[in-house]
Amino acid sequence: MAKATTDRFEQRKATRAKLIDAALGMFSTSGYEHATVDDISQAAGYSKGAYYFHFSTKDDILLELLRQWTETRSAALAEELGDEDASVGNLRSALERFFSYDAEPRWPGVLLEFWAQAVRSPEVSKRLTQAYAAWRKQLGVAFEQAAGRGELSLVSGEDAASVALAAHDGHAVQVAIGSPGGRSMSAANLVEALVGPLEAREAPAERRTAAL
Repeated sequence: MAKATTDRFEQRKATRAKLIDAALGMFSTSGYEHATVDDISQAAGYSKGAYYFHFSTKDDILLELLRQWTETRSAALAEELGDEDASVGNLRSALERFFSYDAEPRWPGVLLEFWAQAVRSPEVSKRLTQAYAAWRKQLGVAFEQAAGRGELSLVSGEDAASVALAAHDGHAVQVAIGSPGGRSMSAANLVEALVGPLEAREAPAERRTAAL
């Protein structure tokens, strides 16, 4: 009996995951407004009844995708920055992971849908606002910490964080619309364009010593 219950639970998890993956694909290509519950269900290989077993509305699956995206981006920053003082190396690694969608190239198209729906949906707007506020704060602290180590020259960590987030969004748009510039610029290139000009001309003593 316990095994049967476990099997059903795993099957439901798999069904839910396939529906979410199908929605990611549909929203990325057709857009949120044009994709229907029928479209998502058929793309996942299930009936509409299976969809409504897991999600009450089309909005629900969009919110689930939004949750997954924000948590993945937050985890990328947390894993690279941690609780210790951030170095410019930590900051570079965190931004590169934050900017990169190489592992799942469908996300940039869905980000356009999140931003568009934020205009119409208070819940989407609230969640995006909260996520961006948390990222701005975390990145602002990291920029300030790197500056405090003598590795960056900047006026405001919060302003630098805002520029970094704007660069993420702008690059995501370029990738989503298939811009040649978006396709040719890697996350590492973007980080270099942002952080490189901020790096202090005079290296800290420990870096100068290590270079000898």
